[in-house]
Amino acid sequence: MDNLPESAAKECAERFPIKETIDTILTVDYNLLSAYENEYTRLSLKIDSLLNEGCDTVVIDSIKTVIKQLPAKTNTKIIVKTQENTAKTQVILDSCQKLSSLLSAKLNKEIENVAKLNNKCDKYKGQRDWLFWIVILLLIWIFRKQIALLFKLF
Repeated sequence: MDNLPESAAKECAERFPIKETIDTILTVDYNLLSAYENEYTRLSLKIDSLLNEGCDTVVIDSIKTVIKQLPAKTNTKIIVKTQENTAKTQVILDSCQKLSSLLSAKLNKEIENVAKLNNKCDKYKGQRDWLFWIVILLLIWIFRKQIALLFKLF
Protein backbone atom coordinates (compact mmCIF):
# COMPACT_ATOMS: atom_id res chain seq x y z
CA MET A 1 0.00 0.00 0.00
CA ASP A 2 2.92 2.35 0.66
CA ASN A 3 4.61 1.47 -2.67
CA LEU A 4 1.52 2.05 -4.84
CA PRO A 5 -0.79 4.53 -3.06
CA GLU A 6 -2.78 5.40 -6.22
CA SER A 7 -3.72 1.79 -6.93
CA ALA A 8 -4.46 1.22 -3.23
CA ALA A 9 -6.80 4.23 -3.22
CA LYS A 10 -8.46 3.02 -6.43
CA GLU A 11 -8.92 -0.48 -4.97
CA CYS A 12 -10.41 0.96 -1.77
CA ALA A 13 -12.76 3.18 -3.80
CA GLU A 14 -13.94 0.19 -5.84
CA ARG A 15 -14.41 -2.14 -2.88
CA PHE A 16 -15.92 0.42 -0.54
CA PRO A 17 -17.83 3.09 -2.49
CA ILE A 18 -19.35 6.05 -0.68
CA LYS A 19 -23.12 5.78 -0.24
CA GLU A 20 -25.01 9.00 -0.62
CA THR A 21 -28.46 9.51 0.86
CA ILE A 22 -30.55 12.63 0.51
CA ASP A 23 -33.18 13.46 3.09
CA THR A 24 -35.70 16.24 2.62
CA ILE A 25 -37.10 18.03 5.64
CA LEU A 26 -40.07 20.35 5.23
CA THR A 27 -40.32 23.08 7.85
CA VAL A 28 -43.10 25.62 8.25
CA ASP A 29 -42.48 29.15 9.51
CA TYR A 30 -45.46 29.47 11.83
CA ASN A 31 -44.55 33.00 12.92
CA LEU A 32 -44.68 34.28 9.34
CA LEU A 33 -47.87 32.33 8.69
CA SER A 34 -49.58 33.77 11.75
CA ALA A 35 -48.42 37.29 10.76
CA TYR A 36 -50.00 36.84 7.31
CA GLU A 37 -53.22 35.54 8.86
CA ASN A 38 -53.39 38.50 11.26
CA GLU A 39 -52.82 40.97 8.44
CA TYR A 40 -55.42 39.26 6.27
CA THR A 41 -58.05 39.37 9.04
CA ARG A 42 -57.24 43.04 9.76
CA LEU A 43 -57.64 43.95 6.08
CA SER A 44 -60.82 41.88 5.72
CA LEU A 45 -62.32 43.71 8.74
CA LYS A 46 -61.50 47.08 7.14
CA ILE A 47 -63.05 46.00 3.86
CA ASP A 48 -66.17 44.73 5.66
CA SER A 49 -66.47 47.99 7.60
CA LEU A 50 -66.16 50.00 4.39
CA LEU A 51 -68.77 47.87 2.65
CA ASN A 52 -71.16 48.11 5.60
CA GLU A 53 -70.91 51.92 5.84
CA GLY A 54 -73.74 52.38 3.37
CA CYS A 55 -72.59 55.71 1.89
CA ASP A 56 -75.15 57.30 -0.44
CA THR A 57 -72.66 58.91 -2.73
CA VAL A 58 -70.45 55.90 -3.43
CA VAL A 59 -71.88 52.71 -4.85
CA ILE A 60 -69.69 49.62 -5.21
CA ASP A 61 -70.81 47.46 -8.11
CA SER A 62 -68.41 44.57 -7.57
CA ILE A 63 -65.09 43.67 -6.09
CA LYS A 64 -62.70 43.07 -8.94
CA THR A 65 -59.86 41.20 -7.18
CA VAL A 66 -60.08 38.70 -4.38
CA ILE A 67 -57.02 37.57 -2.47
CA LYS A 68 -56.76 33.83 -3.05
CA GLN A 69 -53.41 33.03 -1.49
CA LEU A 70 -51.07 34.45 1.01
CA PRO A 71 -48.42 36.49 -0.78
CA ALA A 72 -45.38 34.43 0.23
CA LYS A 73 -44.50 30.83 0.91
CA THR A 74 -44.18 29.85 4.52
CA ASN A 75 -42.73 26.42 3.83
CA THR A 76 -38.99 25.95 3.81
CA LYS A 77 -37.43 22.84 2.33
CA ILE A 78 -34.15 21.69 3.82
CA ILE A 79 -32.18 19.06 1.93
CA VAL A 80 -29.70 17.06 3.99
CA LYS A 81 -27.09 15.16 2.02
CA THR A 82 -25.37 12.35 3.93
CA GLN A 83 -22.28 10.58 2.70
CA GLU A 84 -21.57 7.26 4.34
CA ASN A 85 -18.21 5.57 4.25
CA THR A 86 -18.92 1.92 3.41
CA ALA A 87 -15.45 0.83 4.48
CA LYS A 88 -16.32 1.65 8.10
CA THR A 89 -19.57 -0.26 7.91
CA GLN A 90 -17.79 -3.24 6.35
CA VAL A 91 -15.22 -3.25 9.17
CA ILE A 92 -18.01 -3.11 11.75
CA LEU A 93 -19.93 -5.92 10.03
CA ASP A 94 -16.80 -8.08 9.87
CA SER A 95 -16.01 -7.52 13.54
CA CYS A 96 -19.62 -8.28 14.50
CA GLN A 97 -19.57 -11.52 12.50
CA LYS A 98 -16.26 -12.54 14.08
CA LEU A 99 -17.58 -11.77 17.55
CA SER A 100 -20.86 -13.59 16.94
CA SER A 101 -19.02 -16.70 15.69
CA LEU A 102 -16.77 -16.59 18.76
CA LEU A 103 -19.77 -16.24 21.06
CA SER A 104 -21.64 -19.06 19.33
CA ALA A 105 -18.58 -21.32 19.76
CA LYS A 106 -18.46 -20.46 23.48
CA LEU A 107 -22.21 -21.06 23.75
CA ASN A 108 -21.89 -24.49 22.13
CA LYS A 109 -19.07 -25.37 24.52
CA GLU A 110 -21.17 -24.32 27.52
CA ILE A 111 -24.14 -26.32 26.22
CA GLU A 112 -21.91 -29.39 26.05
CA ASN A 113 -20.72 -28.74 29.63
CA VAL A 114 -24.32 -28.47 30.84
CA ALA A 115 -25.20 -31.74 29.11
CA LYS A 116 -22.23 -33.49 30.79
CA LEU A 117 -23.23 -32.11 34.19
CA ASN A 118 -26.83 -33.25 33.67
CA ASN A 119 -25.59 -36.76 32.87
CA LYS A 120 -23.46 -36.80 36.04
CA CYS A 121 -26.40 -35.52 38.05
CA ASP A 122 -28.63 -38.31 36.71
CA LYS A 123 -25.93 -40.86 37.55
CA TYR A 124 -25.61 -39.53 41.11
CA LYS A 125 -29.38 -39.54 41.54
CA GLY A 126 -29.43 -43.24 40.66
CA GLN A 127 -26.66 -43.93 43.15
CA ARG A 128 -28.47 -41.93 45.82
CA ASP A 129 -31.65 -43.94 45.33
CA TRP A 130 -29.76 -47.24 45.66
CA LEU A 131 -27.96 -46.04 48.79
CA PHE A 132 -31.25 -44.90 50.30
CA TRP A 133 -32.79 -48.36 49.88
CA ILE A 134 -29.66 -50.02 51.27
CA VAL A 135 -29.81 -47.79 54.37
CA ILE A 136 -33.51 -48.59 54.83
CA LEU A 137 -32.81 -52.33 54.57
CA LEU A 138 -29.92 -52.05 57.05
CA LEU A 139 -32.13 -50.20 59.54
CA ILE A 140 -34.78 -52.88 59.20
CA TRP A 141 -32.11 -55.58 59.75
CA ILE A 142 -30.70 -53.81 62.82
CA PHE A 143 -34.09 -53.21 64.42
CA ARG A 144 -35.69 -56.51 63.32
CA LYS A 145 -36.24 -57.73 66.88
CA GLN A 146 -37.92 -54.52 67.95
CA ILE A 147 -40.07 -54.55 64.80
CA ALA A 148 -41.05 -58.18 65.45
CA LEU A 149 -42.08 -57.28 69.01
CA LEU A 150 -44.22 -54.44 67.72
CA PHE A 151 -46.02 -56.79 65.32
CA LYS A 152 -46.64 -59.30 68.12
CA LEU A 153 -48.27 -56.64 70.26
CA PHE A 154 -50.80 -55.78 67.64
